[in-house]
Amino acid sequence: MKVFIISMRNLILGGIVFVVVLVAGIVLLVKDPLHVSDSYRPGDTSVPTTTANTPVSQPTDAAKPSLNMDISVDGTTAEVSLLTQNFEFVQESSELGQTPVFGKGHAHLYLDGESKGMIYHPEFMLKKLPKGEHEIRVELNYSNHLPYKVEATQKIVVK
Repeated sequence: MKVFIISMRNLILGGIVFVVVLVAGIVLLVKDPLHVSDSYRPGDTSVPTTTANTPVSQPTDAAKPSLNMDISVDGTTAEVSLLTQNFEFVQESSELGQTPVFGKGHAHLYLDGESKGMIYHPEFMLKKLPKGEHEIRVELNYSNHLPYKVEATQKIVVK
């Protein structure tokens, strides 16, 4: 009889754990972890932003930044070169980190739709990539992280 009580307790605890994991999985599926709804939408124009009551707007004589990527894959490493026009990469620790300036900022990197971090230089490496096809997306951003709505996407194959 004691064995049955212990087994029933384990069965109940296992059921509770299963329900908790199931609910957590459903929440993660429904939730928008990459905030895609707030991200880049093709055709949208750049929206002037404000930070500490300092407006950021495109000067009338300034052209909107553009972005292209050059990627070379060697084994499990991808060397990425960001080719920009009308855009200058600035460090996070610079004085521009507080006040956004049109034509200056950093990039956000996404690998297979998952955010991988911020880029402060036009050249970087992705190491230890798993074998298979991957999508690399880079989005230009102001120093306050608001997007210019300029991005480049490229697919690569790691063999």
